[in-house]
Amino acid sequence: MKTILISGGAGYLGTVLSQELLKNYKIVIFDQLYFPWIFRNRRKLKYSKNIKFIKKNITDIKITDFNGIDIVCDLNGISNDPSSELNSSHTWNVNYKSRLKFAQLAKKAGVKRFIFNSTCSVYGFNKNKVYEDGKKNPLSTYAKANYKAENKILKLKNNNFKVNALRNSTLFGFSNTMRLDLVINIFVYNLMRKKKIFIDGDGKQFRPFISVSDIVKIYKYIIKKNNLPSFVCNLVSFNNTITDVATKISKILKVDKELINFKNNLVDKRNYKVGSKIFRKYFGRNFKFASFSTEIKTLEKNMKKFKIKKNDQTIRMKFYKKKLL
Repeated sequence: MKTILISGGAGYLGTVLSQELLKNYKIVIFDQLYFPWIFRNRRKLKYSKNIKFIKKNITDIKITDFNGIDIVCDLNGISNDPSSELNSSHTWNVNYKSRLKFAQLAKKAGVKRFIFNSTCSVYGFNKNKVYEDGKKNPLSTYAKANYKAENKILKLKNNNFKVNALRNSTLFGFSNTMRLDLVINIFVYNLMRKKKIFIDGDGKQFRPFISVSDIVKIYKYIIKKNNLPSFVCNLVSFNNTITDVATKISKILKVDKELINFKNNLVDKRNYKVGSKIFRKYFGRNFKFASFSTEIKTLEKNMKKFKIKKNDQTIRMKFYKKKLL
């Protein structure tokens, strides 16, 4: 049985990925456990005998932490654009320097595959649809630091150390370690409570989106296929304007679209549509992305069931303000 180390494995994406991979692999969660749901509930998890925790910050990584590890899924880092600007030097230290060192030590320790969780934010603003080899225009510290780390880590690849850099679109969907600072998640949260939602600017800016469940399916595929080479790949289910996304959600939840409001005094400069030539090559034309309607209904159902609320655990900006300032 393969052993997989998931750094950031207690976070939003990591919590879902860890639970799914536990079904078939031994899992080591490398995480500071700022968001401790999976640790607190570890004995309730299916296949809990297959899980181990290393409670550490990425800045304290040692080569011995990779003993017995076959594959690394690196989900580390300050997690979004606004949070990255609270303390830009800290973001550079974590998202670039520490993630690079993390990969270097993994290679030295004999890890066979390194899956790097990157971001489509590297495209920032582009008038035309962008593919993997398209123009990069990172606007935030988050995007710039991740892009530099991605480039450096890709240079480590060889026949014995495969690197897969996955540029995630904006994520959405339910996780037991929930985030309400992601656009679709917060729209669902507010609309299901019949509260107003606010869009920065005119809402005509495009974004690529993908569900957490789709990302997990992609990770599982890469881990299962031993023969996949190193590559960079955009992960995108669909592109849409922020206004159109809000309108679709209001229809699915059957609420009045009059709840959608605009902050015309605020301008969101990020605007980009993303495609992928690499995805078709390695995952096939028949990959089935999750139904948007089903994902939204599931998200609404679980947020009610688990009584999700806005606080410094679900809004990363609130958490990082306490931690970094």
